[in-house]
Amino acid sequence: MWDKLKNDKYVKDLLIKLITILFVAAIALLLFDVLTQSKDGRRQIVDMDGGTEYTEETALATEEEIRLERILSQMKGVGDTNVMITYQNLEEKDTVFSSETRKTDRKVEGVIVASEGADNIIVRSNIIDAVATVFNIPASNVMVFEKNETDTE
Repeated sequence: MWDKLKNDKYVKDLLIKLITILFVAAIALLLFDVLTQSKDGRRQIVDMDGGTEYTEETALATEEEIRLERILSQMKGVGDTNVMITYQNLEEKDTVFSSETRKTDRKVEGVIVASEGADNIIVRSNIIDAVATVFNIPASNVMVFEKNETDTE
């Protein structure tokens, strides 16, 4: 049976068409991969509502923010807390095997904290000291604000 299929012209044409379709599909997938990357090499996903989600550095920042929120909200008098961290990119390196430039080192540049207990000057001072110590930044780079009472996040 294999010999009959091997010598049949219709089967050969079908096989050539199938290989061609697979080749075109592979090229299309590669183009899609290239077109979904931003200029700095990160993948960017656009949600249905138009929002974007970065899958590399943003994930790291979110983890640090979550950890800081947890520890600050455990401090006496602080209460519910939200944190935003900004970063300064220190060094950019070209990789050996690629022309992509990748950011290799990040340093915390500033931190904003919104806390329920920030109306108390002692609590506010403790928050500033804790954040400045954790990230080894000057206290002037830490801003603490009283959290809005209607904020339910």
